[in-house]
Amino acid sequence: MAILQEYHAPSTLAEAVALLGRREARLVPLAGGAQLVGQLETRQRPEVDGVVDLRSLALDEIWLQDNLLHLGATATLSQVIAHEAAGTLADSLLSRTARAEGPLNWRNAATVGGIIATAADDSEFYAALLALDGTVLTQTADGASATPLRDFVRQPGALITAVTVSWTTARGGHARVARTPSDRPIVAAVVVSTPNQPRIAFCGVGDRPVLHGDMLAPPDDFKGSADYRRAMAEIVLARALAEIAG
Repeated sequence: MAILQEYHAPSTLAEAVALLGRREARLVPLAGGAQLVGQLETRQRPEVDGVVDLRSLALDEIWLQDNLLHLGATATLSQVIAHEAAGTLADSLLSRTARAEGPLNWRNAATVGGIIATAADDSEFYAALLALDGTVLTQTADGASATPLRDFVRQPGALITAVTVSWTTARGGHARVARTPSDRPIVAAVVVSTPNQPRIAFCGVGDRPVLHGDMLAPPDDFKGSADYRRAMAEIVLARALAEIAG
């Protein structure tokens, strides 16, 4: 495991942001640790000098206000599934894709902010937030900002504090292809109905989940060739569209 030089547990958001903004040490946020702990144990992050533990910052709340659903950055996927509003939005789209991210113990650790920060190419939950036109809220020493998820690029020193999505009664569809039902997907499509045309997102067709219409760059790997992934993208899209039409 990587040897960390520093551990911090700030009690305020301002303190956390100040720590993450330090230039003399490479500090990274730690919430559930679903991704980071494994990376540190296998020395995939040798540049990390220390961690900033976010557990005391009350960033794990989920609430609905003025038709805007707020998902706190340190809220776990299990919390999303259990929350009445988050769990039922758009035909339970967030709940369904959160369950697909991994087994129960992993969902108990994985956080909303961690999913966004990692932007794994096969994350169905990330794709669902894209299809729901999510917005990422961040905090830096210069203040707070909001960025559409489709445009979001993680910046050094910026702390993800929440993701918001507009509350909607729209239908939601989700279809996937995987080696087994419990595996992470090879390709998946997530669809949300809108007044004009469905909003569609894919995972497994690039280096991160993307919206339909963005450039697709499927990888060639042990799960499937680029051509196979392109073909499967059309199939899972048709299935997801059929679900919201049914």
